[in-house]
Amino acid sequence: MPERRSAPSLTALVLVGAALYGAYSVREGLTPFVLAAAFAYVVNPAAIFFEAKGLRRGPVIAAGYGLALLLLGAAYLVIKPLIVSESAHLIANAPKYFHMVQKLATAGEATLIQRLPLPQKVAENAFDSLIGSALDKLQDVPSSLLLMLPLLAHGLLVPFIGFFFLLDGMDGYERLIQNIPSRYVEQAIHLTAEIDTALGNYLRGLIIVAIAIGTATFVGLSIMGVDNAFAISILCGVSSFVPYMGVVVGMIVGGGVAWIQFASFMAAAKVIALFFLIRIGDEIFLQPIIARTSVHMHPMANLLALIVGGEMFGFLGLLFAVPAACVLKALIQVTWSYYASESGLEGDYATDETAIPYT
Repeated sequence: MPERRSAPSLTALVLVGAALYGAYSVREGLTPFVLAAAFAYVVNPAAIFFEAKGLRRGPVIAAGYGLALLLLGAAYLVIKPLIVSESAHLIANAPKYFHMVQKLATAGEATLIQRLPLPQKVAENAFDSLIGSALDKLQDVPSSLLLMLPLLAHGLLVPFIGFFFLLDGMDGYERLIQNIPSRYVEQAIHLTAEIDTALGNYLRGLIIVAIAIGTATFVGLSIMGVDNAFAISILCGVSSFVPYMGVVVGMIVGGGVAWIQFASFMAAAKVIALFFLIRIGDEIFLQPIIARTSVHMHPMANLLALIVGGEMFGFLGLLFAVPAACVLKALIQVTWSYYASESGLEGDYATDETAIPYT
């Protein structure tokens, strides 16, 4: 019978927990660094590709930044007239949209009050409470948008910090490994390999999905003649960074705009059908590629991660909830494997030659 070794100390877990609590306490200050690290992590394979061709990392990254600035400038010149036109159209038609929504809400309220199996006074009070709550939420929209301004301010800070992350490249990772005690090096390399496999492919796949959904939304709504197609496509693309959210937002916002613009349920139904097709195309062509190269998470685990992330960190929590869940899953797997090995628990279970059947 193999001799059991003593279980590993909990000191490392306590230190990790304290570090996580400290990071959560200063999360607002760490936000640009987290975004910059994610940006560098996604872009780093391109730098590695050119390094493998014999080019130096510094000039490659500088050239990449210069090319990105040129492309962004050209894109701005192309889409600026569209942005100005849609903004002017939205400002001019805002009273019309508001009046139409108010009219539809009043008509819908009257119809529902008549059909509900409740006394008229009870139904009216319930709808008044519901509408009042909705109006309160609408009044909170400007303040919610103001909370997004710090994220917009990071638009310049994140690439600046990401530049230095990219310059470090593998050097920073090697220094980190060298500072780890020798007995934990194997576990650290195993952990980082698991995280890299899960997180890298997931983030890059998510960017592809967001671009594809945004592009398909703009093309489809433009063909249908729906107003503010560009703004809706940007909203859907950004929302797509939260799983399944982009299509839902497109159905609600795009369908609502089509309904108000054309005063027709059929127009809204066509927009909703468009987003169903976009979702089906995503499932058929994109998701199999992403799922094949990423850690498989149970849908309930994804939902739990989104709820907890949104509650703790707001929009950024929704954005990084599933990647963080992938990292946590890899961390738990590697930690348990190490603990089982150090504690001698592996000897209690069957080896590859003998399997325990499940009933």
